Amino acid sequence: MCEQRARKLSDDYRERAVQLNIFDCSIWLGSPEGFPLAREMLFKKLEKEMSDFFITGGLISHWLGKTLSAQAGNRDLEEKAGMFPENMYGIWTGLPFYPSPSGPGPVPGKGRPHRSMRGVRIFPASHNYVPEEWVIGTLCEWLIRYNLPLFIWHTEINWPSLHRLAVCYPSLTIIVETQTKKILYHARMLFTLMRECSNILVETSNFSGQGYIEYVVKEFGAERLIFGSFMPVNDPLVPTGMIIDADIEEKDKLLIASGSIKRIIEEVHL
Repeated sequence: MCEQRARKLSDDYRERAVQLNIFDCSIWLGSPEGFPLAREMLFKKLEKEMSDFFITGGLISHWLGKTLSAQAGNRDLEEKAGMFPENMYGIWTGLPFYPSPSGPGPVPGKGRPHRSMRGVRIFPASHNYVPEEWVIGTLCEWLIRYNLPLFIWHTEINWPSLHRLAVCYPSLTIIVETQTKKILYHARMLFTLMRECSNILVETSNFSGQGYIEYVVKEFGAERLIFGSFMPVNDPLVPTGMIIDADIEEKDKLLIASGSIKRIIEEVHL
């Protein structure tokens, strides 16, 4: 009897996961940094991995963009762009813009975005610069021009700097990612920031506080949450289960799982 109930529950979750039509904003290629037990995501296995976890599309990032150089990660994504699975796009790594001399390799901020690009991520702490207007203002203005979202781990920026950035560029969509530490004890600052700055959205892979999803949907709207798994470091079924189990309406679950991020990337100017 217990085995039958477990199988029925598993089938029910699988069906509900399929219905979410998940679009994952946090899929990572390459060898993860700082997670010695995590496996490497190989590009040739990407489609199967997505299918196994009911993911229908998403945004791909590369660890090289953080661990080696922005140019190295972006170059790898650029070379693979023509082979991306259907409904898949890239998040490139950005750097402060230097008028002269300019570094070699592809870095967002000049000309039109690459056809596969649907977002830019910065690593100010890891790459040793401050995320202030006088340093990354040119990059932010370029993102606004092409309506590209800015992604940033909350561990790469402090909350006052994030607030200043959001206030300085109110038309820039900023997606705060919950890696590499869970958003839990930072909730008061995050929720206050979301209340003051409507351009702040939150990715869900490590958004693990009890009732956090319900609170955000009630106070700010489901469109302020973006599904991310941080695959392969994290198990995508965890954030999927968080949405399935959340005490919110089905339409809000669909917005979080795919609707909001699809709207954002569809509005990118290429």
